[in-house]
Amino acid sequence: MSNKKIGLAPYHIPTVAAGEYNIAASLKNNLEQNVTQEIKFGVAGYNASIPQNEVLAVYPPREHTGNFAGTFPHIQFRRSTLPWEYKVNQTDSHDKRFPYIFLVLLKEKELNDFQIITTDTNQLEGSTESPDEPKPLKIIKHNNSELFPKADLIKNLAHVRVQEHTEIKNLNLPKETSILVSHRMVEPNTKYRAFVCYYAKEMTDKYKMITDTVTHPNSCVILNEWSFESIGADLYQIDKDKLKNHPAYNIFNENLKDSEIDTLEEIKKHAKPELISLIGENQAYLKERDENWENWKNKDDLKGFEEQEKDKKGNNHILEYLQYNGKNLKGYLHELELQPFKTFLKKKVSGTELVDYPSQIKNLLDIAKVPLEHQLKAGGKMVSWYQGPFTNGKILFDILGELNRKGIKDVPNHQDYLNLFNEDTGMYDMTYSVAWQLGRLMIMNDNKVLQELKKWKYEIEIYNLVKEQNELNHLPNLKNNKPVISDLLMNYVTELIQFRNFPLYYLLPHADLSTEESIKYFKIDNSWILAFLFGIFSSGPTLRMTDFENYILKEKKLESIFNKVSEYYGILLQTQTIKNWPHLVVELGKLHDVHYVTTINSTLRLYITDEPFSSVEMYLKNENAHFGIIYKDNKAKTITIDGNEDSTCIANKYLWKQPRVVLNLK
Repeated sequence: MSNKKIGLAPYHIPTVAAGEYNIAASLKNNLEQNVTQEIKFGVAGYNASIPQNEVLAVYPPREHTGNFAGTFPHIQFRRSTLPWEYKVNQTDSHDKRFPYIFLVLLKEKELNDFQIITTDTNQLEGSTESPDEPKPLKIIKHNNSELFPKADLIKNLAHVRVQEHTEIKNLNLPKETSILVSHRMVEPNTKYRAFVCYYAKEMTDKYKMITDTVTHPNSCVILNEWSFESIGADLYQIDKDKLKNHPAYNIFNENLKDSEIDTLEEIKKHAKPELISLIGENQAYLKERDENWENWKNKDDLKGFEEQEKDKKGNNHILEYLQYNGKNLKGYLHELELQPFKTFLKKKVSGTELVDYPSQIKNLLDIAKVPLEHQLKAGGKMVSWYQGPFTNGKILFDILGELNRKGIKDVPNHQDYLNLFNEDTGMYDMTYSVAWQLGRLMIMNDNKVLQELKKWKYEIEIYNLVKEQNELNHLPNLKNNKPVISDLLMNYVTELIQFRNFPLYYLLPHADLSTEESIKYFKIDNSWILAFLFGIFSSGPTLRMTDFENYILKEKKLESIFNKVSEYYGILLQTQTIKNWPHLVVELGKLHDVHYVTTINSTLRLYITDEPFSSVEMYLKNENAHFGIIYKDNKAKTITIDGNEDSTCIANKYLWKQPRVVLNLK
């Protein structure tokens, strides 16, 4: 297989197709003439709907507006066998099994010629749902078969992506996924709906799945759908919807349909002079903007160009009536703001004069400390400092050294041991006390792991007692096996210190630390991690600090993730690209392999490395790109088959190389 085809396969046929099966076993011997036993079982498949947890990604993204012209929409499933779950009978016995589903792309205006019926699974032949509790079923009926792919094309619009990249393991994504591609190209300035469906024949009272490549009825069962809007190629366009809401907009004919005034020229006919003037200003600005962009020397510096345009006098008012056309991968990546991990508090106001905060407070804010309300045990309130595990800059505090200086030989069994007082600001610093308390609460909420911890700590106690006894000469030596920490407990701890299933508000205690479309770079505070571990291992019997270091910190699995003497750096990536492009590759500096990656939610992801870095590079590997070509009005609007091409050839032909963006740390 040539390099350009790496990562693609034409199909993945499941071992057993979906359907009903019988197994009959016969026994014949001298005692019994013929004993037969039958077992009936069914292999389930998706014939009514495909749940969202089976969908890894769709392109264009759901409910998005952007420059998608020239692309071929696709949907990516987590299971590589999904499109081939049902067996489709074919005239050519040498051909592999056809996919039973396909992707249909329809313009919103075309939907007027279609009928979408909502019923339930009782109307579907072969449904495995209970008749008493049927599930919704959607049918689309059509008279224009040209908008639906033919059999010889359907088999070439589904393929498998096979990936062995390190990023797949880090992101916990499946190695093999399946793809359905639409055969129709997206055109500009058009709203679309995409449907995953299969052909179904309307019987007397039910719909029946068609399992051959000859019959093409005019009805299909809809398994999944999404919508999007494609707008023109310019980065900004006039937002017609906002113009219609302008107070100077006036509709003379009350019965006028919104679709009849969908162009700027039509809007001008029903607008007052004030709005017509605003439209003219917008059009003039867009023309000037295009000229400025042509003269802009550094085309890679999109942010610099945007800042220049925003700073121009009067542009802010005009931009209110423009819509940004960058909501594709390139647009999102260029929008990302690379920021240090720190908090920003507004300056104090004294009368009408702005007053800066003292340098002592600024220094704490710069390392991501946050002043938070502190409820005292006696019932009062005060404000204390807190900082999560991430910080901007080098933290000099050594928690192990501090405990050793205080003469504490055991793992702290109370949070008060870790309370600190900041003399510069006259405020308490509860950072490590809170980390300890969080660790304690986390372990107390998991009873199974807690019992494992207590059991192991009792074994440690017995081991130490026997060891001390064996060191006495006048007593006989007893067999003493070194206790081993259980996999359940160690897996639990290693997952937590990678911030998996971790409370978000402890990671990001202030809104400044969580901003949309941003990349925040930081350094991990090892003392915070240690305080968190102290809280976990404080439950149950007392644990010596030496045992904590020997059994926990030096345990191979944990030490491979967290070494108390190593330094760890990372970024917090918060963007829609994570949800819409889950295979996005992020490289920190020259490191092609990060220490670990943690996906916190659908738009928030952590990348951690054990080496400092000065740049962040983001891109999609080519086999994860979307499908498309450069849009031209005279270009063919559908995918066609050339000769003996298979789905892999088709996929390679239309794979569209994605942008590679590099952001440098300031």
